[in-house]
Amino acid sequence: MLYRFVLAISDGPQKARPGDLVAGRFLVWSDGTTSPPTAHSIWLDTRPDHPVPPLEQIPASVLNYLKLFALGQHMPRPYAYLIPEQTGLTAAVLLLDMAPISVRIAQTVQGDSGQAPQGQVEAALLPSLSQAWVQGTALQQLNWLRQLAQLWPQLATERVASTLLRVDELRVDGALLRLTTLTPDAAHPPLAELAAGWQSLVKTAQPSVRPYLGWLVKSLKDGQLSAAKDLLAELEGAIQTLGRELLVAVDWAADTDQGPTRDRNEDACYPEKEARQQRLSGRTASPNPPPLLLVCDGIGGHEQGNVASQTAIKLLQQELEPLTQQPHLSPSAIAERLRQALILANDAISARNNDEQRSARARMGTTVVVALVHFPYVSIAHIGDSRAYRISPHTCYQITVDDDVASREAQLGYALYSEAVQLPSGGALIQALGISNSDLLYPTVQHLLLDDKAVLLLCSDGLSDYDRVEALAPHLVGPLNQQPGSLGPAVSALIQQANRLNGHDNVTVGLMRFIPQPGAAVTLNPGPLRQTQAEPNDLEPDASHPTTRPTTHVVAPAGRTAASPALRRSRVAWGAFLGGMAVVLAVLGAVGLFFGRRPAVPVALRPLQRPWPLAALAGQPLPEMALAATLEVPLGSYWQSQQASSPDPNLPEIGDGRLRLRPQPVPSVQPTTAGSAPALVATGSVLRVVSRQTTADNVDWVRVQVCSIPSGVSLDQQPQETTQPTAPAPPLDLSQQLLAPGDEGWVEVRHLYRTAAFLELVTPAQSGRCQP
Repeated sequence: MLYRFVLAISDGPQKARPGDLVAGRFLVWSDGTTSPPTAHSIWLDTRPDHPVPPLEQIPASVLNYLKLFALGQHMPRPYAYLIPEQTGLTAAVLLLDMAPISVRIAQTVQGDSGQAPQGQVEAALLPSLSQAWVQGTALQQLNWLRQLAQLWPQLATERVASTLLRVDELRVDGALLRLTTLTPDAAHPPLAELAAGWQSLVKTAQPSVRPYLGWLVKSLKDGQLSAAKDLLAELEGAIQTLGRELLVAVDWAADTDQGPTRDRNEDACYPEKEARQQRLSGRTASPNPPPLLLVCDGIGGHEQGNVASQTAIKLLQQELEPLTQQPHLSPSAIAERLRQALILANDAISARNNDEQRSARARMGTTVVVALVHFPYVSIAHIGDSRAYRISPHTCYQITVDDDVASREAQLGYALYSEAVQLPSGGALIQALGISNSDLLYPTVQHLLLDDKAVLLLCSDGLSDYDRVEALAPHLVGPLNQQPGSLGPAVSALIQQANRLNGHDNVTVGLMRFIPQPGAAVTLNPGPLRQTQAEPNDLEPDASHPTTRPTTHVVAPAGRTAASPALRRSRVAWGAFLGGMAVVLAVLGAVGLFFGRRPAVPVALRPLQRPWPLAALAGQPLPEMALAATLEVPLGSYWQSQQASSPDPNLPEIGDGRLRLRPQPVPSVQPTTAGSAPALVATGSVLRVVSRQTTADNVDWVRVQVCSIPSGVSLDQQPQETTQPTAPAPPLDLSQQLLAPGDEGWVEVRHLYRTAAFLELVTPAQSGRCQP
């Protein structure tokens, strides 16, 4: 059963008392007279499956909440606005959903009605920052202040920054900071006013951060930290320094299911059907890939949505897992890497759409939500309506905001989300991977502290539709915070319940649990700790750096085709342009005439032709990894080894840019042994693909045979003289034996694309030992 508790606020005193039923559906649960007393009352919506009373006009007091709608992990959400004529009360009442309310549900067997017995459900406001401060760890205390600094610019823009000055009204759920209500600014408060509220917190801060916080508050007062971005960078530097002593046990699992009514599964996840666990330390780098959880939902109603989701999974996995080799990156640097990985996936899917001439609703696409652990944070990125939830023992918050029409209407102040989601087009997506150019892609990235005993739930809408997560989380996910054991059974239970309660779509669920452990105590000295390294494009598109999202580009499923963006007036000098084009066409015509008059090639030397789709992508500026994930390497295709244009030292297999083959496909998690060491392929060798295989770590491999080498069909043949200039080759390691024609071996598909070129035409001499 869904218990939707909302926070009721009004300008005047509320006459309703606990047990009263307001507007025929809202049960007054508490009136703020509990200990400690509060100025807000908690109501229970007894009919959460019915639409809320509609609003003809959005009141001014509600607009600020809607304008800050994108701050989902911190902000309550306007749920309903009741006027006195509807309630019989003396003042209008604003009801806030996703409010800082802790709900305790007894884990007992429910009656036939599906409702828990009276007294088995408790609801209360979360503790305030001032109440929870003393019990917080040093990292949590720094992180609470970091979130205040992050929220300041946007709240100041909407003239509600005074909200952050009321320490008693700020609520805490583990390491997460939640706002109760918004307080309008009487005047524009300067950033230095934060110091007054923080001064009392310094006295009771943990000893390891007390000297540093004393210096920080003094710097705020004196104006040395006058900009919110400088304050945020300073606190992030302190968290990075102290986080190196953090120890965290992380376990995660995911699975996907076709569902009872669909004929195929367009969802995808990583890892799939394999629970994983790591014990991480901020002091030492782990040799294993970082904990990574991926959920994708191929857009329903579009052709080959499963291809789009699988492509995104493979590319994001390959792009993000190597980040374990780069520790201590700033949150903004991680956000930029996530954004680049999502753009790469978008380009790959979009390129295949273009190559197959797909347009409008025929274009395949996918939503995506990512959770990546990178000390001392877990970073969440998403595009579309696949969601991330943060679930503690007594709270469940959706921390991502759907990229759909309903969310856009709410953020623009046109309607409450609870009303907009009922619109026929309310669930239509406004962005997804593969549908549009990357210039129109606006990923959202946010960071949660790892020093937080909580569970992340990532899922597709097969589970999240109809508020199933909020209903199931207290029973199936919340207890995981206090119970050891694998997450696999909980993932299976959630999928089973989604199929039973929804069943209209594919369903994918991923869980990631964090169990922080105490580390060595390190004292932060007073003084600046801001990280000095700067990276290009280091601005993350997260809550602290809002971006304007597209407002009219509906991608799926809409009743009509979205309008194309307005064309800009061209500034091209058309005379010069057309003249240059005429010259180019004349040259191309002459070249065509020359080749058209060439004599026919003798049959013995005529190249073999194969109708492989790879040729259609020749010349397109698409990264090798994107090609590898977009198209399968055809069996029987020919490739010529070449020096990689940009050797990657992080990939030992091709660190020097040359192709190597392994005797067997070896998953990346297994160490290399003497019998599995790769052998070098001479640059210029021609190879033929003879088989394919995907290993347990979701990596695609191909088995290739060496057909010929530059000196001929054998290593014993003398090189032939030539008048052609030779390309400089890197120095050879004479301890490595070159593969001879006829030898075979395995190579990852992504490595093949970097160190070999596809051959559309192959002569019999080139095919050598591989001739059929």
